[in-house]
Parts: sequence; structure tokens; C-alpha cells
Amino acid sequence: MSSVVVRLPEPLRGTSESALVVDEPVSTLGELIVILEERLPGFREQDDELYNFAVNGEMILHGEKIVPIKPGDEVEVLVAFAGG
Repeated sequence: MSSVVVRLPEPLRGTSESALVVDEPVSTLGELIVILEERLPGFREQDDELYNFAVNGEMILHGEKIVPIKPGDEVEVLVAFAGG
């Protein structure tokens, strides 16, 4: 069984972990977000406003949760930023 590796930004890292391995079966980004909400304290309160996602290096549109996730994929949680 392959897992999904989730790369974490600095605000979500534990003592030294820069990635989280998800062994539970997930088929969409939305399902993965539910797991992240369970495992990472404070993620739920900020995920829609503070974090964006990239799957295998491809940026995902904000709020898009039906993006397919397959075993072996790498998901990166990115801190959203604004500019002007």
C-alpha cells in the first residue's frame, strides 16, 4: 500500500517533521484535508484562508477540493500570501 506524503509549511511543523505521511486511503484533496484537520491542531480554523495546496507540483485553485489524490502523490501545503 502506498501512502501520500504531505509537505508542511513552517507554521504546521512539529518539532522537526517537515512532512506528514498519510496511510489512510484518500481519493480527493477534500478527503485529505479532513485527515489534516484531525492530525494538525489549529488547521481547521485557518485552512480556507491561510493555506493553499499543490499536488505533485501543480498549484490547485483555492477552494478546489475534488482534485484527485492517488497513492504515491506528494501534496504540499503552502502558506497563502497577498501582494499588490
